Amino acid sequence: MSAEIVELPDEYRGDTDMVAVRHEEDALCWLWAYPSLLPWRAPIVWLYTPVVGKARWPGDLWGVDRHGDLLIVECKQCRRADDPFKDFLAFHYDDRDELKAAHWERKFRKHLKAELAFPDMISERPPNRTDGILPRSNKRSHIRRWPALVEQIEVRIRSTKYETVALSYLGERAKADNPRPYYVALMIVSDAGRPLLSEGAICSKVELERMVGTEHVVVVAIQADRLPQNRARIIARRV
Repeated sequence: MSAEIVELPDEYRGDTDMVAVRHEEDALCWLWAYPSLLPWRAPIVWLYTPVVGKARWPGDLWGVDRHGDLLIVECKQCRRADDPFKDFLAFHYDDRDELKAAHWERKFRKHLKAELAFPDMISERPPNRTDGILPRSNKRSHIRRWPALVEQIEVRIRSTKYETVALSYLGERAKADNPRPYYVALMIVSDAGRPLLSEGAICSKVELERMVGTEHVVVVAIQADRLPQNRARIIARRV
């Protein structure tokens, strides 16, 4: 289990013990600010947050760990009973170009350059310049909701170490001959009484495990527990 303490934005300040997270992008912002929040066996560098195009870019967050293993994270709300695995079923085959280190070295450099071309990461981009690596759906309104996290993310991605480490991890992936990726369901828990996965999601999980192996299919539950002084403890645990 991993945990971090964050300051809550105004719309999440209330009386309930567990924060009712309204937007999946909020959890993505937590992971961008704290990569170690995802319970994993090795350090992770996040590479890219797709906006559209689930056929070629399923998942909400792509990253690579120190050993060169690729992680594709799909974020869903438990209360909506959505299936986090169904897009992976249609996407996966081992020799996909999108899973290779060489592809990601080019893509990451391109999108990072676009991200850093602006003086900050929260301002709205012009209609024809919306590229980048961070969550940018709905004109970046989700990431603006977390100003304390924004500062932390900004410092990280603007450091030369960030790009150097990301490319180093991708180099490890190339040396390992692009091993099979890990598909991660990040399930936001806002109601402890709700099941983590729906029946449909469990069926998709079993089918995906047949395709890629049980160890390559991961479920992580994440929640925000309210603390005094408008703060919350973000907790993530492997299931």
